[in-house]
Amino acid sequence: MMKCDMCYDRTSIGKRPMCATVCPSQALSYVRPEEISSRREKPTNIFYFGSQKITTKVYMMAPAEREAIALDVVDYMWEENHELAATGQ
Repeated sequence: MMKCDMCYDRTSIGKRPMCATVCPSQALSYVRPEEISSRREKPTNIFYFGSQKITTKVYMMAPAEREAIALDVVDYMWEENHELAATGQ
């Protein structure tokens, strides 16, 4: 991701980036702004990890009423690890 240039050689001639082309689950997409404006979601590139705000060059679709996406790593830990984190062990 650090070296990603959005496949400039492809996008500069109207093609989609290779990752969006081959993504089997279509989790990645590359669409024009006018197509995005007709959707009920809206793009955001602001993420909160705890209290830290991160602004990226990559946008993610979010519900229209949200300005940012908040992530808490603890939400994605296994249950036994979550209990250890909660007790500070």
